[in-house]
Amino acid sequence: MNIFSTQVFHSTSTVDIMVKTTSVMPAVIACILLGICCVRSAYGQCGDHCLDCKHGTCSECIYGWYGTDCTKSCQGCWYDRCERDTGRCVQCSPGYYSNACNKGCPLDCRESYDGDRYCDRDTGGCLEGCVPRRWGHQCERVCSSTCEESVCDQDEGTCLLGCTDGWFGQLCDTPCPENCLGNRCNLFQGYCGRCKPGFIGRKCDIQCRNCADNTCTYNELLSSVSCTRGCVKGWTDEDCQSPCSNRCLDEDCNINGTCKRCPDGYYGDICTVACEQSCLKCEQISGVCTLKQSREIRPKEDSYDLPTTPIVLLSHGSRITCPRIWMCMLATICYGLSYGWG
Repeated sequence: MNIFSTQVFHSTSTVDIMVKTTSVMPAVIACILLGICCVRSAYGQCGDHCLDCKHGTCSECIYGWYGTDCTKSCQGCWYDRCERDTGRCVQCSPGYYSNACNKGCPLDCRESYDGDRYCDRDTGGCLEGCVPRRWGHQCERVCSSTCEESVCDQDEGTCLLGCTDGWFGQLCDTPCPENCLGNRCNLFQGYCGRCKPGFIGRKCDIQCRNCADNTCTYNELLSSVSCTRGCVKGWTDEDCQSPCSNRCLDEDCNINGTCKRCPDGYYGDICTVACEQSCLKCEQISGVCTLKQSREIRPKEDSYDLPTTPIVLLSHGSRITCPRIWMCMLATICYGLSYGWG
């Protein structure tokens, strides 16, 4: 106990006034550490959870309490802070949301550095992103399996690392054109990098029909196809879409439509001109005869009446008949002198 003394000097006597007080220092320290300051009024006093008491009325509660007389405890609030009148938390404790802070944040919210999940107080939206392969406001949706490594944007679901082979689009939900080589295409437009043999175009949707070796090029300006190695047998023109003339031997023609060969007895570009009379075969361009028809010598039917008729075979498969052997010999000599002995 501390004793303070005060002496008052008077003309006639001295009055000693002794003032005795109890120790107040431990209580003051306790109030500071607990954040509590009890203010007492000459006209009354407030509860133990009042931070500011004036004339018996508390104007502010200490953290963790609310109500007119600060007798109600805040529930589930971060740092025990809630609104004085309603008790609504200023902010929920980590991992919780809702008006009453009694709903847990979605489990697919990404954990923060401190190991807690933080979400929006009103909606429960994940504030620090989603765990891998999830997206959506509350990370409730699964990233597409066609996203590379299944990584996508939290808000839109767009694939961040591109698509797996065979898919394109922001969500990687559109298949690449079927004729892309290796089933790979551009991420945004779906254009093929290269085409399978026999196809051309940005999306490999144009076929090299009737082209030799299935090889062709495409002119986007003219929207036309060109077979770079010619056409297969039976077709002609630059795009090999026109059939060869049926006058061509085996219907085989050049890229310009002219016949490569003509049947015997005809010549010309498309074999429409007949060779000269008595010519079995002629040169295709000029029409010069290369194989003439052999003459056949026949006797009159009523000249002789013999049981047998000698026959002589000439060159090129021709033959003559005669009633007497000596006539055949003579005919052979005459033919050789006229047409040669080949």
